[in-house]
Amino acid sequence: QRRQFPHGIPECGADALRMALCSHNVHGEDIRLEVGRVLSYRHFCNKIWNALKFVLTALGPSFDPQPPEEAVPQHPMDRWVLSRLVQAVGECQRRMEAMEVHGAMAAVHHFWLRSFCDVYLVGGPVRL
Repeated sequence: QRRQFPHGIPECGADALRMALCSHNVHGEDIRLEVGRVLSYRHFCNKIWNALKFVLTALGPSFDPQPPEEAVPQHPMDRWVLSRLVQAVGECQRRMEAMEVHGAMAAVHHFWLRSFCDVYLVGGPVRL
């Protein structure tokens, strides 16, 4: 550890630690926890925070959300990201029912990074 982190292990936070632990496919009693993986989830938590700040700022203080059953997305990008969300929720549900927490974590991680942040927020025009 001293060679990899000569100034000590950086603070990662409880959420990053929980996410790193949940992302393991555990078959026994032991978990080989790597600090790099916890750091990666620290960055992921930071990305969630920044994306939510961006969305809330873009929506403005007077935003009043519609109930989900009444929302009808008009823009193709909105329909696309909602379809990806539905897929991710379905995958999470299947994985949790199978007691595969690591698979549910992977589905959330993939949706948030690859669909929501990388494509929807960055690739499309800001329509929020």
